Amino acid sequence: MFSDLLRLSRQTLTYGTATILTRLVAFVLVPFFTHYLSPAEFGVQQLFYMAVAVGTELFLLGLDVALLRFYVLEKDPVRKKVIFSTVWTTSFVFSTILALAVWFFAAELVGFIVKFDGPVPDWAVYTLRICAGILWLEILNAFPFMVLRGDGKALAFTSVKIGGAILQTIFTLVTLISLKRGVQGVFEANLASSVAASLLLAPAVFARLRPVFDGAVLKACLKFGLPNTPNAMFVLIIDFAGRKTLELYSGAAATGLYSVGHRLGTFLAIVVAGFRFAWQPFFLSISGNPNAKRVYGSVLTYYVAVMVWFYLMLTAYVPPLARWEIPGVGMMIDRDFWGGLEVFPVILLAHFFNGAYAIFMVGVYMEKKTFALPFITGIAGIINIFGNIWLIPIYGMWAAAWLTVVSYFVMSALLYFYIQRHYPIEYQWGRIVKTLLLGAGFFVIGWPLQQRGVPQVGCIVSLIFPVTYFFTILAQNERNRLLELVGWQTKT
Repeated sequence: MFSDLLRLSRQTLTYGTATILTRLVAFVLVPFFTHYLSPAEFGVQQLFYMAVAVGTELFLLGLDVALLRFYVLEKDPVRKKVIFSTVWTTSFVFSTILALAVWFFAAELVGFIVKFDGPVPDWAVYTLRICAGILWLEILNAFPFMVLRGDGKALAFTSVKIGGAILQTIFTLVTLISLKRGVQGVFEANLASSVAASLLLAPAVFARLRPVFDGAVLKACLKFGLPNTPNAMFVLIIDFAGRKTLELYSGAAATGLYSVGHRLGTFLAIVVAGFRFAWQPFFLSISGNPNAKRVYGSVLTYYVAVMVWFYLMLTAYVPPLARWEIPGVGMMIDRDFWGGLEVFPVILLAHFFNGAYAIFMVGVYMEKKTFALPFITGIAGIINIFGNIWLIPIYGMWAAAWLTVVSYFVMSALLYFYIQRHYPIEYQWGRIVKTLLLGAGFFVIGWPLQQRGVPQVGCIVSLIFPVTYFFTILAQNERNRLLELVGWQTKT
């Protein structure tokens, strides 16, 4: 079992490196956004990105997750190409039609994304058309990325991800600083990096694409994947409803402030995303092992420990870093955006529960129970929508942040209780609760003192936690294996 968990850790680190460097763009660019865009402009930018995210999930039809499942489990290399060709061709035709529809009706659609007091400005229509191109490319790029993961081509996956991230950073800085293109320049840079990623992924596509189409394969993939579309849409509602509701009640500037705290939460989202990229192919690959369920149960235990540690580190280091003054430049995050930093620790909790939800998904894949996901995420989405409408006028961005946490918690809890009936896994809840209490105790000690101007306390707490966990919660055999792993103890 330990060797399986070690393999998952290595895969998480590999995919996590790519994800870290890719998502790091979201953080690296935030200071520039706060210096070259107003809070209102940053809020508008976030609303357009919301539209791209929603459109991408809608146009994918769930075929990306279906491809991963059927492609990984298929052993015949010829059939693998049939599966890929069928899915990719279907998505190409469907996404092209819908992307063209967005392009031609951009003037009519843009008002649903951003609320303008007067006539819709031309730059907004132009930006939405750029977004149509971005989501079209992102949809088509999703499939070669999936098969690279399924084939264990971590180096190729990582190279394309990192290359795209670097190009997007460079293009964005050029459009913002040199060309002063504002919001539309940010999306022009994104389009250029998506084109570059498509060119880098082209060999992976052409190596698997064949002039074949299997209706039975498409039917099976749609049956498995389509339930993921409303599921993904509800997840996006949870992620974006707060920002849109803030705009409706308080304007785009409020959305911009909240989005800064939300984007800084990218740090923990990076860790979770890296884990998820490795987790899905991993649990599928060991599903036939007799001790698979035991491994699955242990993963949650170690996930909670690592996430608590990251939470303590991030809440200790990120807020001071955001206020760090760079000579000749100013604060890392412009002072006008500091109000959004307050919700940063809350947003981190939401990402924690999002990762737990991913762990509970193993039973859904094994038992093909994807049809239940829209009901689970739908309940959480409804709570989020009505909660935001009710509470944001009273509590502002705090309501949006805490409702995001509540919604992800509801999702993970409902999925756990549902799937345990069909694919029971024995989780180590005693150790998990002890870990959470230990982490909460350290946070209660460190955070108030940090807020009173003693940031060193948070740093010390984040360093003491793993040592305390090692000696109080880990079993002796686990400590021995970890010491062996780092070379501090020889095997007996």
